[in-house]
Amino acid sequence: MDRREVLRFGIACSALGLAGKAGAQDAFPNKMMKVVVAYPPGGVTDLAARLIAEILTKEYGKPAIVENKGGGTGTVAQQYILQQPHDGHVLLSGGLGGQVLPVILNPNLPVNPQTNFVPVAQLAEFVNVLVVGKDIKAQSVAELIEYARSRPGKLNYATNGVGTSAHFTSELLNLQAGTQFVHIPYRSSGEIISGLRNGDVHIAFANAPTVNTLVQGGTLRALAVTSAQRSKALPNVPTMVESGLPEFVVTSWLGAYAPVGTPPDIVKKLGDVIVKGAQLPENVQRLETAGFQLAVKDSAAYADFNRDELTRWKDVARRANIQPES
Repeated sequence: MDRREVLRFGIACSALGLAGKAGAQDAFPNKMMKVVVAYPPGGVTDLAARLIAEILTKEYGKPAIVENKGGGTGTVAQQYILQQPHDGHVLLSGGLGGQVLPVILNPNLPVNPQTNFVPVAQLAEFVNVLVVGKDIKAQSVAELIEYARSRPGKLNYATNGVGTSAHFTSELLNLQAGTQFVHIPYRSSGEIISGLRNGDVHIAFANAPTVNTLVQGGTLRALAVTSAQRSKALPNVPTMVESGLPEFVVTSWLGAYAPVGTPPDIVKKLGDVIVKGAQLPENVQRLETAGFQLAVKDSAAYADFNRDELTRWKDVARRANIQPES
């Protein structure tokens, strides 16, 4: 082998070595994955995150853990993720209440979830249930609307805060039904339930996973669900559409997000994995037991859906004059 052949051989070996290193670096995932939740353990966003983490663990054979970082109305968790490498190993569990509605009332957030994150996949949705307090004798949405119209500004609705999905949904009712229910913000779902039972508040749009058992047991009375179809958990409760409001369809939805700058091929790969895993029979059953409904969208469809929802709820905020807390 002459000198030129030796040189060519050395170059070829170096190229192979570099290719091997690049292949190792490109392997995904190559370290532990995290699904970050902007709220304490036990809530609906946390439950979704734990299922996402299990799907990723099973798919990749590497541990994916859930990390709860509450505070700052979600910005603590979001800032933490943005400080990590944007390589798909750290995801955010979020949905309507964390990724869309906050931007509408406060476009100057420290982190803008619409521009700083990209949708990866939608996992599930859950309906809201229109429940009434003990002083409301109406047995249907039509009767409730008639009763409220005869008492403008005299009845109220409870939510867990300004700018929440319950707040927007309640104002949508005012817009579509011509009612004037007054907003009473509470700090927690437990306080809302107590307020309904005590007669301190008249109605509330509550997350189905929170109140399904109470409705089934007769502790609370439900007039309607907000989804397009009836809930499997509450099959005897009609939808708002069936109750005379044909355009009243609202669901709260949950999925995964990645920081902007994550390689698009990894975003798509993760989205496909989550969608596939969520549809396994054992995971569908798990979602339904917890009060969710399977509602999957891949990264492209989820991005379109997020934009549509932002447009829709901006319009509701404008028409209802929903303002941030002062």
